[in-house]
Amino acid sequence: MQSNIGTCYSELLRLDEVIERYAYALEIIQPSAPGKMAIRFLKRPWGGVEGRHPQIVQWYRSRNGRWLYNRLKTNEVLRKVKGYPVFAPVKEDVKTILREAIAMIDHREALLAAINNFKRQLGSMFARHNTYMAEKLDQIQVWLPALRDRREELLALWRESVEAAEEGLPEDAVANPRKKPRVDPTGGTRGVVHETRRRGS
Repeated sequence: MQSNIGTCYSELLRLDEVIERYAYALEIIQPSAPGKMAIRFLKRPWGGVEGRHPQIVQWYRSRNGRWLYNRLKTNEVLRKVKGYPVFAPVKEDVKTILREAIAMIDHREALLAAINNFKRQLGSMFARHNTYMAEKLDQIQVWLPALRDRREELLALWRESVEAAEEGLPEDAVANPRKKPRVDPTGGTRGVVHETRRRGS
């Protein structure tokens, strides 16, 4: 199972490499001006999933001249694309790139959610497994002493029954050699076959 999770994360990394190419496309097609769209891999401010994730941002210049960005939700990105003169020639191209990037980011989110859900289920399953295994171990540990006592009790009863049977044998009892089975080494018998007759005949 761990290898399957590792494979899923590898696919996420491959998808991120493709998203990075779309991020590069946005960089080269737009002028460096306020309103420029970009894709950055950022930590999530609200916590949750660790690591950095693709986020569409829009750059602006602060009052003191610093370049800052606003994080945008995927459902508001396209209407935030600027159309004033410096961006007008590339507006539709930017939208086309962003549509594809948004689709990939949404796909990535679905894949990431599936991985995290699988990890939670796996963790819960192993937690239940550990509890179950501990209960069964405790149970057999309780049973074993009782089973050993029961075994000794049955052995004692068996010994008593054997001793009682031996005490019941007559002391002068000897084996009758005529009643011993006589079997030839080759498998044949050396007994006498008597003809069977009906009574009164």
